Amino acid sequence: MKQENNPLNLNEKEILFGEWCKKENIKRFLFDLDDTICPTRPVFRKVMSTACDFLAINSSTLTKEHWMNEIEVVNNRLFEQLGVNSNRWDYVVDELSEKYFFDKNIKNSVKSIFQQIYKTPLIMLDGAEEGLKFISKTGIPMGIVTHAGLEWTSQKYGWLGLDRFLKWEDVFIVNENGHKTSKSWAQAIQYFNLNVDNCVVIGDSPRSDINPVWELGVRHCFLVDDLKQWSVHNQPVNPNVYKISRLDQIPDVVLGIN
Repeated sequence: MKQENNPLNLNEKEILFGEWCKKENIKRFLFDLDDTICPTRPVFRKVMSTACDFLAINSSTLTKEHWMNEIEVVNNRLFEQLGVNSNRWDYVVDELSEKYFFDKNIKNSVKSIFQQIYKTPLIMLDGAEEGLKFISKTGIPMGIVTHAGLEWTSQKYGWLGLDRFLKWEDVFIVNENGHKTSKSWAQAIQYFNLNVDNCVVIGDSPRSDINPVWELGVRHCFLVDDLKQWSVHNQPVNPNVYKISRLDQIPDVVLGIN
């Protein structure tokens, strides 16, 4: 649906987007949460940097850059084993402690630093609130599919005021000790009483969001494309996947508005 040389006002855009949703029989928009609606990557990286600063000052003569490399290597490996469980950081520190002989105070201090990840209030990404508000005007419900833990997800739900857009029961939490896969996305789609033909999926991870649902047969997929993506999530996606940089671009993309 290409619109050329005739900018739409907001009301016209809402009408046309609603018509597109009706034509495609869209019953619900399903969003990932972390780095799709709210920015968690910067929080992780800031806390990792703080931990590396602390270790560079208080443990041996190794540089901050060395510690960052060590933490990233161990964390990536444990992510594969343990998923996003917040306890993973304790295992990261335990492994480094065994290798570098941390004393008890250093070990506990670094663990405390990493737990600040889950205590840092979050705000919405640029364009996220506008995008959610626009979609809510269609009357089509939204849902969230996340594999962060229950407590942290609940905190984010409150920090972001997501109750303005969806009920708590519209948040589907995948096992935090595993990974978002085609199987877990299929469970989420079933939870919301959907099928692959009538849902839209929006996420930032090719590995955990877009490729699993594409494999299931979901063809309305939006990748929040970010060059700063975690390396463990980077994968090529089907060329027919829509790519956006912020959520308020969703209607413009489907309506073909430049």
